[in-house]
Amino acid sequence: MCTQVAIAVITFRRPSLLKCLLDSLLAQELPEGSGYQVRIIVVDNDDEGSASEVIALAAKDGRYPVVAAVEPEPGIPFAREKSVRLAWDDDALIFVDDDEETPPGWLAALLDAWETTGADVVTGPVKGILPPGAPAWNRYSDVHDSTGRHQTGDALNKAYTNNTLVARHVYHSVTPSFHPAFRYTGSSDLHFFLRVHRAGFRIVWCEQARIHENVPPARTTLRWLIRRAFRSGSGDTISRLLIRPGAGGYVQVLAYSLARIVSAAGFGLGGLVLLRKAYLLKAVRRFFSGIGSLAGIVGINHDEYRERHHPDGDDAVPGDLEGGAGTGPADLADQRSTPLADHPDAGLP
Repeated sequence: MCTQVAIAVITFRRPSLLKCLLDSLLAQELPEGSGYQVRIIVVDNDDEGSASEVIALAAKDGRYPVVAAVEPEPGIPFAREKSVRLAWDDDALIFVDDDEETPPGWLAALLDAWETTGADVVTGPVKGILPPGAPAWNRYSDVHDSTGRHQTGDALNKAYTNNTLVARHVYHSVTPSFHPAFRYTGSSDLHFFLRVHRAGFRIVWCEQARIHENVPPARTTLRWLIRRAFRSGSGDTISRLLIRPGAGGYVQVLAYSLARIVSAAGFGLGGLVLLRKAYLLKAVRRFFSGIGSLAGIVGINHDEYRERHHPDGDDAVPGDLEGGAGTGPADLADQRSTPLADHPDAGLP
């Protein structure tokens, strides 16, 4: 029998980037007789269906079937949850982002690692493609490049949805998958995979399954680096407190926060003594990640999308931390009408 694999993409008004991704996915080749049946699921988070033309073109003559769906409720967690529902009967679901491109051999490497390791989740590195004129510090920092961080087969305690295969029994067990609390801040994928690891499922790394990400100029500034580090740290804390509320959870995230700040001091000192720019940049990231982690303890996050489009904050959704729902199960649908300007990707190219 064939092993059915779905590749899930969520998108919002980025048709040119989506086209590049779909072209690269449709160009993926698998060894003859591999026994895999692959399809592509695209969830458009624009209720106007702005990706429909690109999707229709990809589906017309593509090597793999392309399935399209619209998730009108703005927010990455809602679109991700719909992709899980659409892939419910597939044997595995592969998450990729709409600003990425898959080089030749990517899919074969990811599936081979899944077979050979027997892991429940397989994740690979993302290599950022910098725009012309990007500030020099981007070449010294690993913020846009996760290649070489681990060796193939290494066990991890978390993953993200930018280049990851998840076996069906995982998302059948850890459900609902993506919490609306992260609608405006990101980290819904981190929260999901922390729960996956806590449930006892095995996450492994595959260095050969490298994927490329197109980095926009807005993400090459030090200001963006600092804000992203803060948001990541806060998202990590909130994720862990949702999973483990109570005194034990607070002690754990406090320890993580302080460890980040202490390591930042170490990298900063090493960078100054050894004249290593990479260490100095890592120190900046670790420091602001630690500060964000501390902020997350009291419920503060870099809520940039809410701030940008709803400064009054009057747009909580069911399951949102600020909506008072606390750490209970996430509601999967919010029927209220919400302006598309509030979408987390609204400010991205």
